[in-house]
Amino acid sequence: MGSLGKPRSRGAGRPDARRRGGTLLDLEYLVDDAGRRVAAFGYWAGYAGAAVALQCWLAQQDGGRAGAVLAYSSAEALLKELQAAMPAQVPTALIIGALGRVGTGAADLCRAVGIDPTLWDMAETASGGPFPEILQHDIFLNCILARPGTPVFVPAETTKSDRQLTVIGDIACDPDSDFSPIKVYDRVTTWDDPALRVHDTPPLDVTAIDNLPSMMPRESSEDFAEQLWPYLADLGRDETGVWGRAKAQFHSAMGELKLT
Repeated sequence: MGSLGKPRSRGAGRPDARRRGGTLLDLEYLVDDAGRRVAAFGYWAGYAGAAVALQCWLAQQDGGRAGAVLAYSSAEALLKELQAAMPAQVPTALIIGALGRVGTGAADLCRAVGIDPTLWDMAETASGGPFPEILQHDIFLNCILARPGTPVFVPAETTKSDRQLTVIGDIACDPDSDFSPIKVYDRVTTWDDPALRVHDTPPLDVTAIDNLPSMMPRESSEDFAEQLWPYLADLGRDETGVWGRAKAQFHSAMGELKLT
């Protein structure tokens, strides 16, 4: 998932690009002067990730697990389905990374179905933990990329803890990172099998799908195109802005290759 996965130098795996004089400009490296991506799928990743986590929680209320995740014709269609399934007593939810694109999307989905989420960001996690408040919510949504210094939000012993928490939506989806803040699972989940049950009684399900924006392809595509459009006119002419920085990243990665 472009907005949430760790940046990858796709050009680094393509030595022919250098031999033939080509240049690969990775959209993940289109960043502004502050290093922030100018076009990303983050909002809809957060929206979809919150929806899948809620689907997992709803399935638990019936004593089961979430079924296959489907693509929807629109965000409105997804929302209507969730609203129709919501019980009178809605779950509680905590979002970490609430001020970013992903967290904003997750919070908007929660509010649209009647959940008033607890919103945390850097200020609330600066202590480094532990964070018992996470266990006091039904659903926890992680919207923070794994990186050095990221606190552990859900330690491995959480499965044995006294908790209200039954669903973790790891929207950032970095289970294979040494810096993952969620230590109760170690692999992504899939559209066919979105919920990984890491404990049975009480249940604890983790959902971590790495291409969430595809759940609402229309809104995700339109939003990304709208973000990217202002920069397309400078493609091929920009040597110091977003395209220039992406080009420099490509040449840096290619310079590390040993061609035979």
